[in-house]
Amino acid sequence: MKCESRKDGAVSLSLPVVPAGGGGTDDHQPKGSRTPHSRMGWRRATVLGVIQVLMIVHVVQWLWTGTTVAPLEPSESMETVKDGIINPGAILFAVLLLSTALLGRWFCGWGCHVVMLQDFCGYLMKKVGIRPRLFRSRLLLWLPLSLAVYMFLWPLAYRFGIAPFTRPELQWPGFTAEFTTSDFWATFPGFLMGVPFLLVCGFATVYLLGAKGYCTYGCPYGGFFAPLDELSPVRIRVTDACSGCGHCTAVCTSNVRIHEEVRDYRMVVDQGCMKCLDCVSACPENALFVGIGKPAFLAKANAPRKEQRWDLSWNEEIGFGLIAIATFFAVRGPIGVPLLFASGIAITATALAWFAYRALSGRDARLHRFELRRAGRVRGAGVAVTAVAAVTLAGLAYVGTLNAAMALGDYSNTRVKMPPEVVFSGTRMQPEPTILAAAERAKKFYAFALPAPEGYGFRGPWTRPLESNLVWLSSVTLDYARAEAILRERIAREGLTEYDAGALARVMRGDGRLPEALEFSFAEWQKHPEWSGLREELVTWLLDEGRREDALMIARAAVAKRPDDLNAMRRLSLILTESGNRAEVEEGIALIDRTLVIAPDNAFAYRARAAANFGLGQLEAAEADYRRAIELAPNEWRFMQELGEMLMATDRVKDSGPFLKQAGEMRVKELEKARERR
Repeated sequence: MKCESRKDGAVSLSLPVVPAGGGGTDDHQPKGSRTPHSRMGWRRATVLGVIQVLMIVHVVQWLWTGTTVAPLEPSESMETVKDGIINPGAILFAVLLLSTALLGRWFCGWGCHVVMLQDFCGYLMKKVGIRPRLFRSRLLLWLPLSLAVYMFLWPLAYRFGIAPFTRPELQWPGFTAEFTTSDFWATFPGFLMGVPFLLVCGFATVYLLGAKGYCTYGCPYGGFFAPLDELSPVRIRVTDACSGCGHCTAVCTSNVRIHEEVRDYRMVVDQGCMKCLDCVSACPENALFVGIGKPAFLAKANAPRKEQRWDLSWNEEIGFGLIAIATFFAVRGPIGVPLLFASGIAITATALAWFAYRALSGRDARLHRFELRRAGRVRGAGVAVTAVAAVTLAGLAYVGTLNAAMALGDYSNTRVKMPPEVVFSGTRMQPEPTILAAAERAKKFYAFALPAPEGYGFRGPWTRPLESNLVWLSSVTLDYARAEAILRERIAREGLTEYDAGALARVMRGDGRLPEALEFSFAEWQKHPEWSGLREELVTWLLDEGRREDALMIARAAVAKRPDDLNAMRRLSLILTESGNRAEVEEGIALIDRTLVIAPDNAFAYRARAAANFGLGQLEAAEADYRRAIELAPNEWRFMQELGEMLMATDRVKDSGPFLKQAGEMRVKELEKARERR
C-alpha cells in the first residue's frame, strides 16, 4: 500500500490489488495480512440457499394441492397499484420498503435470489481468473429508479391523472384482497424466458458490468431501496482502530469504496451497500461494526472528496443511454419479455455496444484478459466483440421492429368498433369507411409480424393472439375466406381447441353458411361435452333461428352428459321457464332450485325463479325471490324494474313506486356513463 500526502493535508491511499478470498483470513491470521477474506460469505450463501429451498417448497405445495399462498414477489405489487388488489407480494414489498428506511438496504444482500445468482456467477468467474470490473456510467445509474417509477408510480398517475380525461370508463375498482391462488405461475415466465434470464441477468451482467451489475443498473426494486437507504440510521461505521489497510474494499462485492467512505464520513454512505457484512468480517483490526447514528443524508465529508471517475464522457453517456432506452422498449412490446429480463437485456446490450465502440476507437481497450485495441489497432478479440455486438444489436432491432408492427396493429385495431354479433350475423354488412380503413391498416401491421413465409416474424406465444386478431379483422372486412384459412391452418398445426372451434363456427356463420356452422358445432360438442362455451353458442343460434326444440334437445343432453354442470343447468332452466308451458316451467323451477343448492348466492338464479313463479301466479314466492336478488345484486336496476312492474301489475301501485323510481335513476346513471365512454 502506497501513501501520499495531498496539499490539503489529507492522505491518499493507493491499494494493492489483492484477490478476495485468496488465502482465507481466519481468527488465527495476523493483523494486517494482505490476503483479505470474508467470513460472512458462507453464512449469507446459507441464508439465500434456505430461501431458495422455501421457494421450491412453495411451488411443490401448489403442484401438490392445487392452491397456495399467492407469490411472495415484490412485482406482484403492480396488481395493487393498477387494480387495487392487495396480495402477499404487495405486503412483502411494503414491509421491505419500511425496513429499508429503518435498517438500510439489507434485503438485497440477504434475501434476493438475483443477488445470489450474481454472487454465484462472480464466484465461478474468479475461480477461472476473471475479476469482474465495474462499468461506470452516470446515466445508467438512473435506470433502476426510472423502472421503479414505470412499474409502481406510473400506473397510479395514469389512472388518476390521465385516464379520467382519456378513458372515463377506467374507474378505480377499490381495494380487494387476494391472498391465495390456484394459478401460481400465471405472472411468472416460462422455461423459454427463465433460462435466458439466468444467463443474461447472471453471467452477462456480471461479466460486462461487474459484480452486482444488475443490482446497480437494472433492478427496479433497487430504484426504491437505494434512496430509502439514505434515511437509515443503521449503518456500517468505523472506530479509531482503522489502519486504512483496504481489506474492506477488497472483499466488497457491491463496488463500494469502503476504506474511503469510512475515512471521509466515519461510516458507509454509498447507496450500493447491501449490508452483506463482508467488510466487517474481513477487517483485521475489527474496526468496522454495524451501529446506529446519523443517517447518510445528514453525513458530511471530513475533507473534499476526489471526483468520481467515469468510463464515459457526457456525449457518450447520452448516446449509450439512448441505446439502453431503445433496447428496453424494443423487447418490451407484444412479444412480451418480462420487465426484469428486459432491463437486464438493455444494460448488457449497452455495455456490449460500449466495448465494441472502445474496440473501434481510442488507443487501448481491454475486456478482462482480452485486448480489444492496442496502440490504436484493433485486435482479434476486438473484432470478435464488435461482431457479437453487431449481431446482438441487429437482433434487438429486428425484435423491436416486430414489436412496433404489432403495437401499431393494436393501435389501429382499437379503432375497429364493430359488434361481433353484426360481423358474424351472416348479413355481410359493409363497415363504415373509417372502420374499414383502420381494419386494413391493422391487418397489414399484423401480417408483417406473422411468422415466415407469410410475414417477417417468428413463432412464439404471441402468435396465437396475432392470428386471432387477423381472423377478427378479416371477418370485419368480409374476407371470411382468409379468416377461415388462418383458423384451419392453426388447427392443423396445433389441434382443435374449444376457442378455435367456436371461432371457426362464427366465421362460417358470418360467411352465410349457418347450416354448416350448426352441423360443425354440434359434431364437435358431441365429441367434447365439456366445451360449454361452444354448446352455449350453438343453443343461442338455434334459439335465434326459432328452432327451440332443437335447442331444448341439446340443453337436455348437456345436463344428461354433465349433471353437475351449473351452466348447463342454468341454460336448460331458462329455456324451460320461458316456454309458457306449466309443466316445463315447474321443471325449470326445480332445476333452478338445484343450482341454488350448489351456488346459493347467485342473484340471477333468484331473478329467473322469480319470473317463473310470477308466470305461474305464485306472487309471494316471486316477490321473495326478487327481493333476494336485489339484496345480492343491489346495483342491478333491472331487478328493481321487474319487481316494480310485478307489483304494479298486481295493483300494488304504492309499493311499486320506490322500486320503479330507483330503477329509473340507476338506469339514467348507467346511460350517462355509457355516453362518457363513447
